[in-house]
Amino acid sequence: MLKKKSIGVALACALALGAWSGSTLATPINVNGVHWDSSSPFDLTIQSLNLRETSVAAVGDILTGYGQIGSINGSNSFCTGCDLTFTFTYTVHSIIGNQVAFNLGSFQFYTQAAGSFDFGNPTSVGGTPWLTLTGHTAPRTGFADPLGQLYATVNGTISNPTAGSGGFGLVDASGGPANFYVNTNTISDGIGGFADFSLASSFQFFPANFCASISPDPTSVCHYPIEGNGSLIGRSTVPVPEPSEMGLLGLGLAFLGLLVGRRRKETDGRA
Repeated sequence: MLKKKSIGVALACALALGAWSGSTLATPINVNGVHWDSSSPFDLTIQSLNLRETSVAAVGDILTGYGQIGSINGSNSFCTGCDLTFTFTYTVHSIIGNQVAFNLGSFQFYTQAAGSFDFGNPTSVGGTPWLTLTGHTAPRTGFADPLGQLYATVNGTISNPTAGSGGFGLVDASGGPANFYVNTNTISDGIGGFADFSLASSFQFFPANFCASISPDPTSVCHYPIEGNGSLIGRSTVPVPEPSEMGLLGLGLAFLGLLVGRRRKETDGRA
């Protein structure tokens, strides 16, 4: 006759198998060498290390820039044998006082060989496309323009911002191999829709010290007199367990059910 101790052992085995199977979900997501843990309490936080961008002054001006990602979920060891870089572009939609609204936003992220990115060389950005983001249109509290995708409050002048200038916006994942893992629609836009990331940035006019003026050449670092940093906040898609993992959990539960069933039959036989 099976005793309660046997049932307890079976239950413990089933729970242990289930816990082991569940723990595999915490295995870092890996997309082209870029990896992060979706169970992190900081998931999903992507922060730039270096960012340079052009200066704008009027409606219709195009803001372009480039940079490198420095951490994901608080870890700076997220890219095995690679750099994760990006380029971006926005167009000035309106300027009201010290507030600027941008639209037509897009980002392109790349994985490239570790050490191949040079902060002082805009042409060093490129490689294998990793993720594409597009601007998400939604109003921003305190801004008169409701049609922006990125909203900036500028200290100093629009073309020569000083420390304390910052921006906020929303973006959607729209392509690339990482799209599946970050296209989660978890950020409310305040008007009934959802974006994949909120974007926050800080920036100031700080050209390279050898730049005597702003260059019209987009391949020159002197074309990008503004430096800054930024972060993307969203959520990851939790991967579905592999069939083998679900099988282990099912095996543990089946073992428990078998023992419980046998004990019930023995009990019925004695009745």
